[in-house]
Amino acid sequence: MSDLSWHKKTLADALGADQGLPDWAGEMVSKFGPEDLEGLRKNEREAVLSALGRVARQSRDARQADIHDGGENRPAFVEGDIDWGLRAARAALEAQPAGERSEKANELLGDCTCPAATGPNPGRDASTPGTDKM
Repeated sequence: MSDLSWHKKTLADALGADQGLPDWAGEMVSKFGPEDLEGLRKNEREAVLSALGRVARQSRDARQADIHDGGENRPAFVEGDIDWGLRAARAALEAQPAGERSEKANELLGDCTCPAATGPNPGRDASTPGTDKM
């Protein structure tokens, strides 16, 4: 297995996570490397990282609302949160005008296998990994 430290740090930065992330979180984004982010235009990179973090946090926070603890103890991120974040990152790239997308953005979209960022309950979709125990 490759060193996941760059992946976990980049993901933690996008999520605003101040504690370390487990290896499974790094593995979820491991097919994307530094050259992928560097190959995107600045606005594409910012849109992707912002969408990934925002939607993953929304997914996690929706589970927190179910706990009714007043926000004192945030639940840890689960695979479903990261999955929804990746879907949102894809949507952020798709939202860039086709004629203005970088070659790297088009390449990443062409290689993307994740489903669209749709669904009634982000982070709770029955087909989303890690949400079957919620």
